[in-house]
Amino acid sequence: MHSFEVTVTRTELITFRLPALSALDAEERYLTDGEEINSKTVGLCVESTLQADSSRCGESGPV
Repeated sequence: MHSFEVTVTRTELITFRLPALSALDAEERYLTDGEEINSKTVGLCVESTLQADSSRCGESGPV
């Protein structure tokens, strides 16, 4: 068995809840003050797959 490194691009839809003075205030502070209440992966794309234990002098290469 071999080791592989798989690099992906993942797009998520995340919902936060926080007390705020306005919608703009909430948009500016959701990461620091918000509570994540829901998340869903909406997109996933494999960018590359590399064999991590390649026998070519320790170099990784595309598979």
